[in-house]
Amino acid sequence: MSWRVIFIVFTLLASDWHFGDAARILAVLPTASVSHQVVFQKLMLELNKRGHELVVVTPNPVNDPTLKNYTEIDVSFQYSNKEALPNTINLRGNVDWFGLLKVFEPTLSKNAVQIFEHPELKKLYDPNSGEEFDLILMQMFITPAFMSFAARFKAPMIGIVSASLQTSVQYAIGNPILHSDPSNWQLDMKSPGSSWIPWRRLDNFIQSWRFIHYHRTVYLPKYQKIAEKYLGIDIPDLHDLEKNISLIFVNQQGPISFARPNVPKVIEIGGFHVADKIKPLPKDLKKVLDEATQGFVYMSLGSNVHSKMLPEKARKDIVTAFSKLPYKVIWKFEDDTLTNLPENVIILKWTPQQAVLAHPNIKVFIYQGGLQSTEEAVSNGVPLIGLPVMSDQDMNVRKMVSVGVAKMLEITNINEKDFFEAVRTVAGDDGYKQRMLNLRSLLEDKPYDMLENAVWWTEHVIRHRGAPHLHSTTADEPWYQRQDMDIIAFLSAMFVILSILSVFIFYKCVILSIRLASHPTVEKSKKRN
Repeated sequence: MSWRVIFIVFTLLASDWHFGDAARILAVLPTASVSHQVVFQKLMLELNKRGHELVVVTPNPVNDPTLKNYTEIDVSFQYSNKEALPNTINLRGNVDWFGLLKVFEPTLSKNAVQIFEHPELKKLYDPNSGEEFDLILMQMFITPAFMSFAARFKAPMIGIVSASLQTSVQYAIGNPILHSDPSNWQLDMKSPGSSWIPWRRLDNFIQSWRFIHYHRTVYLPKYQKIAEKYLGIDIPDLHDLEKNISLIFVNQQGPISFARPNVPKVIEIGGFHVADKIKPLPKDLKKVLDEATQGFVYMSLGSNVHSKMLPEKARKDIVTAFSKLPYKVIWKFEDDTLTNLPENVIILKWTPQQAVLAHPNIKVFIYQGGLQSTEEAVSNGVPLIGLPVMSDQDMNVRKMVSVGVAKMLEITNINEKDFFEAVRTVAGDDGYKQRMLNLRSLLEDKPYDMLENAVWWTEHVIRHRGAPHLHSTTADEPWYQRQDMDIIAFLSAMFVILSILSVFIFYKCVILSIRLASHPTVEKSKKRN
């Protein structure tokens, strides 16, 4: 063997190529939300960088022509469907997650049908397409019909979510259902209700199982029919596909999440979208922030909730409160309806958020409680004021409040006084900043890189054609056994039976005693005889 051949072989072995190990992955990530998609993109691009071929169904394509073996199926039409959805701020306090899902469901099912109808996707799942995949990467959030692709391509499936798991998926994989635990974010949109704690816990218990029952008996069967329409009636039941998923990447990091027990197939990820290198600010914005020597306040309600959704009174109260601050204010506001603004308030329709949060003059970030924004704030050591609206936002803000780095206000009850006091307190108290810096240090102290870990687990499932060793047998048990309801029912029945017997015996003893007391001479004569 010549030295040239040896050199080539050595170079291939020593390089970062995964020669011969490349897999073909279908990633179905259909939710029309930038905050969801930024989490997924980093993992998709990293898998492609490792040599894997990806076909990605997404409403937010990266559109990078330099990428090789990276095909995107653009389903961004969902954003136009999303415009017809009701104002979520108006819904807050009136519906829980169960009610919100029922409001959104017609649009969600419409999206599912349109995605199945997409010409490029139809070519893939056509029975005669000849397409093969080694793995299905599936977003586990209100899109169950697409789990059927795992059966169509006979490939293992990994789930991924950009926030914590919803209760229905927790149930499906055998996770314990924690009805009143702060990690159960689906109860957060409920109106406050009674302050009597046992009653609230009972209500939480009922609402949790009500949602699980709806998901399993109404929601999944509806999407089963949609999947069968396009893939054939011989596809497995969605309940079984959900239960037997190989593993699920959950975007939850311990220090900034409420701890909860999980089965082995739940793998924590987090911080994927936080940039390693922040892009420079636009020159005009940088000039404003650099000159804000007393500090500045940044307000944004994210990509799904917009500041323009706020009621007119709330807008006026916020503007008045801002006018009393000694700080500059950068407010992401999506239209031109705000007029007569004070000199210290600057309105922008779009902001480079990570670059703004990284600026040293920032004092406080006012936000809606989104997990990605929370991660960005912690990564940059910026204290928070939360105005949660929906989904996991209440949970995220409450966690930040619990560790002393944030204050929480009710978005449907904003008033000038409370808003001003919250901003003044958080921006003016150095304790909030120091505690946030401590939280950042805790978040950064990890035993491994989260992205590297996610890639390893992905390739682990590909190598072994699934991960049945991570499956919890709890997922196979009926609900009443998981909650020990059968034992409770047995013990309750025994208690009732023994109570009835005790009462019956006591009753007989009382009757006998009464009889003896009523006829003492008769008894004495019997004894003499």
